[in-house]
Parts: sequence; C-alpha cells; structure tokens
Amino acid sequence: MTPLKNPELGPIKFELTVAVDPDHAFEAFTAEFGQWWPTDTHSLSKKDCISVDMHPGLGGEITERARGRTNIAWGRVEIWQPGEHLAFTWHPGWNAGDYTRVAVSFDMNAFGRCMIRLEHKDWQNVGDIAPALRQGYLKGWEHAFGECFANHLRKRRG
Repeated sequence: MTPLKNPELGPIKFELTVAVDPDHAFEAFTAEFGQWWPTDTHSLSKKDCISVDMHPGLGGEITERARGRTNIAWGRVEIWQPGEHLAFTWHPGWNAGDYTRVAVSFDMNAFGRCMIRLEHKDWQNVGDIAPALRQGYLKGWEHAFGECFANHLRKRRG
C-alpha cells in the first residue's frame, strides 16, 4: 500500500494490489465490512461496539451497532457498482450534513491482480476542523484499509 502525495485539503489516496479478482475484493470490502473494520480502535463505542455494517446497494447505510446504544449513522452508499466502484458519504457520529466522501475502485491489472484504490475527499464540508480531521484519517485509513482490510483479504484468500 502506498500513500500518494496530498495537498493540505486534497483527497487522501491509498492503493492495495492483491491476488484476488475485483468481485471478490468488492464483496470482502462491503458485505464483510464488519469483519475487517477495527472496531476496538476505530469506532465511537470502542469496547461496547458490536459491529460496523455496510448495508448493500444504493442508499445503503453504514452503521455502528453498540451495546446499550441506538445505532450510530456513519454514512450512506452513493454509488454501488459491484466489482467496480463504490462511493459513500462518511460522517461517523457527526451531523449527517457535515460529511466527507469515500470512493473505492476495484480494477484488474495486467498481471492478474486486483488494484483497489481508496480516496477520501471533500474535507471542506467539515469546516475549520478539516485539516486536523484529515491528518487523523491519514493514519486511520492506513491502519483500517492498508492493514486490516488487506489482512482480511489475504486470510480470506488462503
């Protein structure tokens, strides 16, 4: 995984290349979101978090379920093209109007490996906290996408 160069509020971009097909990677990212997402460190309810789920299809919600709390909205699917492209708003526990956007694409390269590209953008929507929030997500996505999701794909494949 390689972080790409980013201007101050430009998109955060990460890329993974794995020996799976795009349909398999898309399914693992979406249907198995709750299996690979690191809820112990990247959730609002931490130890009380049961799961973070991505509901399939256009308009599907991303929600955190926790013991003793109502579900917490994290975002909503805006683009759903299985095996190709996925995009969703992202506002974990924030006001839904203060969202950023995440886009994930799945492509096969010339060597028969799937290139998965994640882009997190639209930081200006969150106002003055955008630079600090974006900085936190640089490390956050590196862990969640670059380590947890990549490891999930490798284990699933094996």
